[in-house]
Amino acid sequence: MAQTQIAAIVPSSGASADTVLRITTDHPIPVPADDELLVKLEYSGVCHSDLHSIRGETPMLTDVAGHEGVGRVVKVGASLDESEWRDKRVGIRWLYSSCLSCEICEINNTACPYQKNAGANVPGTFQQYIVSPAIHVTSIPSELPPDTAAPLLCAGIAMYSSIMKTRTRPGDWIVLPGAGGGLGHMGVQIAVKKGLKVIAVDSGEKKKQLCLSLGASKFLDYRADDVESEVKALTAGLGAHAVICTANSESAYMQSMRMLRRLGVLVCVGIPNVPFRLPATPFDMIVKGLTIVGNSAGTAKEMAELMEMAVAGDVKAHIEVFDLSMINEVFDRLEAAAIDGRAVLKIPE
Repeated sequence: MAQTQIAAIVPSSGASADTVLRITTDHPIPVPADDELLVKLEYSGVCHSDLHSIRGETPMLTDVAGHEGVGRVVKVGASLDESEWRDKRVGIRWLYSSCLSCEICEINNTACPYQKNAGANVPGTFQQYIVSPAIHVTSIPSELPPDTAAPLLCAGIAMYSSIMKTRTRPGDWIVLPGAGGGLGHMGVQIAVKKGLKVIAVDSGEKKKQLCLSLGASKFLDYRADDVESEVKALTAGLGAHAVICTANSESAYMQSMRMLRRLGVLVCVGIPNVPFRLPATPFDMIVKGLTIVGNSAGTAKEMAELMEMAVAGDVKAHIEVFDLSMINEVFDRLEAAAIDGRAVLKIPE
């Protein structure tokens, strides 16, 4: 087996506002430890948080970004049964590993203070080969194509877990700012299947048609519509039961707060380019009884439930596939909000 591979790497100068990833053919292929798998990646989704990483807006302690990788196991560590794992298709996601033994993990390991995250503090999925602890990989059902399975590992599970955190019931109203994007369009499908009435917020005819085709009850264009007034009109003047903010601007979060009804739930998902404080006052929280939660990943149980939905055809990523060599163009388009659905990179064979 070769010792080097193709990878898209951050230059030695580090992540910055004008970083251009370099495609190299001599990146070392990692060797799996006793409890690890070596995975030959086939596809990797591209997430907005990858853009934050390579632009130096969030901490990045590795030179390979990416955390929506799907591929096949080609080698196993000494403590693992090769017959069980060899050639199995698996996914690598943001929650690369957690300690599984601390007090936090006993409640929910996605919040583990000792976790490692692919593409942030361990090498990510914009390369041909990656190692991963066997206990943390996601099994990819054989019914799912690897290119459309990749976005389930972050965009899909982030929205599934966020919707579960809203504690909404069938018939409730949910608002999804950024509904036509990589996370949002997955959220529309999941929410509709859960029996929720979806108000999709985004801009442009293509995103409008995408959201409505996926079952959104209403599409509001934030550039043309009075979004807050329209939401109030649709919800008998009360506001939405929940808002999942996948957009990342301060104005989007401010608007999300104003669209909530009393006892409403805001789920924070979109990561800001520039830090700001949530526009919530103690008075509003007390008088309205609001709940604000954050979410970045889902549990293994939620991941399995989402995979079942995907196999049943209830949720499917709308993707545009690019060769790994086009990764910088993909980031430019992502930065300009010029991708409908999810960008997915084909990893060289």
